[in-house]
Amino acid sequence: MNKIILKDNFEFKQKAILLVPTFFFLYFSSVGLQTFLNHKIEELNITFFIMLFIFSIIGISLLALTFSKVGFKVLDNDLYKILSFLDFNFYSTKINPKDSKIFSILYKKAFQRNDYLSAGGADVSYNFAIQDFVLLSQNHLEKESIIRLNSEKHSDKLKIFLEESGKLKYEIYSPNFQ
Repeated sequence: MNKIILKDNFEFKQKAILLVPTFFFLYFSSVGLQTFLNHKIEELNITFFIMLFIFSIIGISLLALTFSKVGFKVLDNDLYKILSFLDFNFYSTKINPKDSKIFSILYKKAFQRNDYLSAGGADVSYNFAIQDFVLLSQNHLEKESIIRLNSEKHSDKLKIFLEESGKLKYEIYSPNFQ
């Protein structure tokens, strides 16, 4: 199985937001575990064990989702987009090129404004480039985005991976309107 892990699933500020409920569930799971270890089992009821199990599962799942990474894998001659955490793939989506097996990279300039940092009136924003990997039809009129990358290094690695896997062929985007 060939696979490539490219980038984090979430940006820093998205991770910070997700960590609040994650720590909430993990904190109450640890309190429940300490309660379990300090009391006799006969003193605890079934609701306690159900809540301990649910909070633990939700906390661990949120932690894995928060620090997950996005990548691609080839399995049984099919291409999949995957989410993985510590080299464990917990979600995959099959990429199904409809009528052709062509991809291209579209380069876009973008800027992001950080409103939460500009409370003092200063405009805090930054520019960056996006490499958008798209599946194309034969005449390049229909396109479907498969991933957007901010790093040129990851973009080059993915381009080589998609070409070497034999699933897709790279072409420069040039629509044919005839």
